[in-house]
Amino acid sequence: MTTSRIDELVTGLAGVRDDEVPGPSTPGAQALLTAVTAESRTTTRTRRRHGRLAIGVVAATAAAAVAVVALGSRGPTPLRSYANAAMDIQRTHDTYRVHIKNIYADQREFHEAFAKLGLNVTLSIVPVSSRSDRQIIGFQSTADQIGTVLDCPSGKRTACPLTVELRGAGAHDGETKILIGRAARPGEVYHDQHSGAGDNPASLHLTGRTVNDALARLRERKMTAVYLIGEFKKDGSGNDYVPPPGWRPDGGRRVTGAWMRSSDSVTLLVPPAANDPAPDPQRSEFPGW
Repeated sequence: MTTSRIDELVTGLAGVRDDEVPGPSTPGAQALLTAVTAESRTTTRTRRRHGRLAIGVVAATAAAAVAVVALGSRGPTPLRSYANAAMDIQRTHDTYRVHIKNIYADQREFHEAFAKLGLNVTLSIVPVSSRSDRQIIGFQSTADQIGTVLDCPSGKRTACPLTVELRGAGAHDGETKILIGRAARPGEVYHDQHSGAGDNPASLHLTGRTVNDALARLRERKMTAVYLIGEFKKDGSGNDYVPPPGWRPDGGRRVTGAWMRSSDSVTLLVPPAANDPAPDPQRSEFPGW
């Protein structure tokens, strides 16, 4: 054990009784007090210096650790997987398998997940008729990329997460947009409407009727109608456009096409006529992608 100067001073004192101890005003007592006090200050200063040295060593060690991390990180390492509340993505070589856990999630959560892996992918899940459920109904990519919705095990479709595979070496080089259908809830507008001449489905029996007659039949079925203006040929070629909100054709005009718009509404197509509103390229029933 290390002894201090104070210990040596105390040890060297001769044994005395209490009544023999001189008062604090004697020269001997003053000398002893001065010596002890000086040694105490020296020891305290030394210990404080040691304390600062210890803190300095810890700080230097931390700085060294940070330096090692910084030198070892020459750039962000691409993630091979990422998950949030809406989806998770697993990367294998140039294939990304996307499991969509919540098809009703905020679309921004989808974009966030792709961005974490360095992908510029916009995924939109939209309501569709039953024939397009879990199918890609729109795909655009500036990269060499392919999108596929994987099938679910037989009989487990309702419990199976919607799974999409993106394949292609150029996944990080361009923008990709994917539109995937989910079964529409009652009243939701279908994104997979098929406009054209005739009835779709044929059971509508509205084509060839006047607008007033078609509306009467729809009211009997507790259904509503919206309108498009356009023309289609028998080969399916043609075009149509959405008139301004609130526009209604004359009740005597003929319906040339009709198709399901939602579970409780139908789109009626009427051919152009004089005084019809002009097409507005900015007007669409499905704004944006």
